[in-house]
Amino acid sequence: MEYTEFTDEALLAQIVEQDRLALECLYQRYSTRVFSLSYRMLSDQGASEEVTQDVFLNVWRRAASYKQGRGKFTTWLFGIAHHRTIDELRKRTRGKQRSVQNVDDFLNLESADVQPADAAVANSEYATVREALMDLPDAQRTVIEMSYFGGFTQAEIAEKLDQPLGTVKTRMRLGLKKLRAALASKLRAPEL
Repeated sequence: MEYTEFTDEALLAQIVEQDRLALECLYQRYSTRVFSLSYRMLSDQGASEEVTQDVFLNVWRRAASYKQGRGKFTTWLFGIAHHRTIDELRKRTRGKQRSVQNVDDFLNLESADVQPADAAVANSEYATVREALMDLPDAQRTVIEMSYFGGFTQAEIAEKLDQPLGTVKTRMRLGLKKLRAALASKLRAPEL
């Protein structure tokens, strides 16, 4: 079988059947970008390599849990990567001060070996998300950036911003709701 011709979803179906070559193909496609995501948050090559390995181990173990109707494979994969990186960040920085990373740096996940078509799609998706994020009120955007791009918990955000936890939770909920609606309308818009 020539796995390089398979879609991500077809490879995942093969992984459900315990096909190691399918996992290897997905690893070759996405490991650099998963590593980049982790490295931008951790700034530690060894830890980022470990996170990357853990992410693909998770793909191997949880392949059957992916539901195609709920989103793209890459969304699922990078969600796993993001959560695993946040876990590592929390473990490494428990009790230490952290600074919020610039959202532009975090979302710039492109690597030198990404194909031009893939880069164009990713840049388009990045621009769409960035535009929707910038349309949010400052208070809502700040808590979302601190949570998703800085790795802070809601309690930590409340402490850093010197705001009640309930206020942070409300801003997060409202901001995510607006972001979801904005992205849904942008993705449904007909292409010219």
